[in-house]
Amino acid sequence: MKNKKLFVLALVFLAIIGLVVFFMRDLVFGGVVTTYDIACRDTDAYSDQWVSYEVAGCLGEYCEGTDTYGFIPTGHQYYYVVWMNDGSFMPISVSKKADKEYLDSLTDATYYYLDDKTDYIMSEPRTFVGTVKKTQESEAAGYYREALDDFGINGMEYTIHNELFDCTSSKTNYIVMISLLTCLPIICIIVSFVSEGPKTKKQLQSEETFLPQ
Repeated sequence: MKNKKLFVLALVFLAIIGLVVFFMRDLVFGGVVTTYDIACRDTDAYSDQWVSYEVAGCLGEYCEGTDTYGFIPTGHQYYYVVWMNDGSFMPISVSKKADKEYLDSLTDATYYYLDDKTDYIMSEPRTFVGTVKKTQESEAAGYYREALDDFGINGMEYTIHNELFDCTSSKTNYIVMISLLTCLPIICIIVSFVSEGPKTKKQLQSEETFLPQ
């Protein structure tokens, strides 16, 4: 009976995972559909889809965030103000060390250019891939506005995008997550079948003891 319950629960869990994969299919199986400058105009239409943008200028980091599980930190996000190719500004968040190091280096190169120390931003542009979120978390959004004020950037003279370009996740992250979640119910199903075998054999041996000679 216990094995049957375990088997049923595993099937239910698999069905739930199937629904999750269905609703996240664009993130798990889809590719880049457009660029940030297009997606930010209609975040609902491009929700949970991959978009890209070639970052060529950066004004610096304006805040950091930490993901925790209980009291254990599980990841970090770093938020930057990106100077877009059309002269507007947008927020971007990254989590990889290599991405943070690139944006820090690009920030230095951008200020060298703004201070007339170089004729152009002497750093190779990099294409980032992520998703567009309509808004940031309230605390991060506040720091974003403060950073823009400190930079002397206002909505009267410049175009400011508030839609976050979230590059903290990747298709690989989602595939690994789904794979790990799928393993659990599959293991439960295997265990239920394996444990059922010896029990059935034992029952047969018990029945054979009472057969007439």
